[in-house]
Amino acid sequence: MDNIDLKMLAIFEEIYRSSSISRAAEKLDLGQPAISMALARFRRHYGDPLFVRTSNGMAPTPLAQAIIGPIRQALGTLTLTLQHRASFDPAGSERMFGICMTDIGQRVMMPRLLAHLREVAPAVRIDLSYVSERTPRDLESGQVDLALGFLSGLDAGFFQQGLFSEHFVCLASSRHPRLTGATLTLAEFEGESHLVVATQGTGHGIVEKTLDELGIRRKIGLRIPNFLGVVSNIVDTDYLAIVPYRFGRIVASNNATKLLDLPFPVPPYRVMQHWHERYAQDPGVVWLRKAVAELFTE
Repeated sequence: MDNIDLKMLAIFEEIYRSSSISRAAEKLDLGQPAISMALARFRRHYGDPLFVRTSNGMAPTPLAQAIIGPIRQALGTLTLTLQHRASFDPAGSERMFGICMTDIGQRVMMPRLLAHLREVAPAVRIDLSYVSERTPRDLESGQVDLALGFLSGLDAGFFQQGLFSEHFVCLASSRHPRLTGATLTLAEFEGESHLVVATQGTGHGIVEKTLDELGIRRKIGLRIPNFLGVVSNIVDTDYLAIVPYRFGRIVASNNATKLLDLPFPVPPYRVMQHWHERYAQDPGVVWLRKAVAELFTE
């Protein structure tokens, strides 16, 4: 019995339930010889006939009656295990998905994603975290299902899908005393003090690299750890801030700020969704990836 499998447990349970080898064969869509062979293996293992012919069909022996409970429990456990997350029903699921993104992503992407979830998966929950140096490990361990943003240098075993292209603009107070026009010159850029956001996953390394390559000076007046402080530190100051366009557009539409094109070219970058191959076939993660792609792919 070292090679006992799910089918053998199902055969034993069906013979017990139907009291008939022929009906068990019909129910399981197997030939009667296969049913008889499986029963013979059980008989050899236990040294007991297990089922004997009576006027009412195949009746279980006391030993068969004693083991049917554990066999049914094992059969149910194995079936449940093999069917675990074999499908995903967003409408009825209460699953908690781990999503990792930047604070910009929380402002630009999450409102739209949450609105979509309210319509198609109202009980699905989101555990949100920031992109960090731990993100690859969290994806690999399954603590995070999906990472959204600009992540570079991921090792083998990670998958990614492009969502949309993003570029940088300059954000300034609409009441800035010296920047009264609709354009920004290089001299103005270098002459003003800047607010710099030191965070991961936003492609800002591209900005730093471009400034170095072009030899452009940037006078840093304030450095902050995330984009949550950008608005309050731009509206009432003379600082400039280089920000992704989609984020800047949202800020400028709700605050006393304006967007200016940068006076030098900065390469755009792709916002991606990332996941680990270990969970690539998880039906819930597949559904989530598809939803994100449909919402944000250009």
